[in-house]
Amino acid sequence: MREPINGAGGKEAMGMAAFQALLEQYGAEPRRWPDDLRKPAQALLAHSVQARAEQHRASMLDAMLDRLDAPVISDDRVARVVAGALGDLPVPGLVRRRVPFTQRVWDMLGGWRQVWPRVAGLAACTAAGILVGAFSPVASTAAGGMGGEGAVTAATTASDLPSALFTPSALESLFQ
Repeated sequence: MREPINGAGGKEAMGMAAFQALLEQYGAEPRRWPDDLRKPAQALLAHSVQARAEQHRASMLDAMLDRLDAPVISDDRVARVVAGALGDLPVPGLVRRRVPFTQRVWDMLGGWRQVWPRVAGLAACTAAGILVGAFSPVASTAAGGMGGEGAVTAATTASDLPSALFTPSALESLFQ
């Protein structure tokens, strides 16, 4: 954006695209513009209504930004950011301290604290599904009858788990 460009590609006059980029980078105040761009930009302002409207919009934005308080930058925060950035850089000759295996395992399992309730809920839902499937009657269809219609009969199962699992007829009804 250092060279003013007009629509034809010449350097003698500034085009609107270059002027808008100048306003975005440096603001609406001409004293902030680079010296080599100030004269072509002011020439464009003298001849273009659209350029003056763009400068007015940029000056309104500048005024709003000037009303904001300056950001507070504490030395502690800067030190933390710099230390974090330097900690990620490889330094020749510096050997990182090895973390013991037990500490790495403990840190890894620390993330599982959030997962355990979900795992327990999934296990409970699975167990409930197995029990409902084990105690619900099994429907079987018998081929026959008029017009290919099948008769549906329900096999009965026992109402308690030991008799449902250990009675031979109950086991056979589960797999029909």
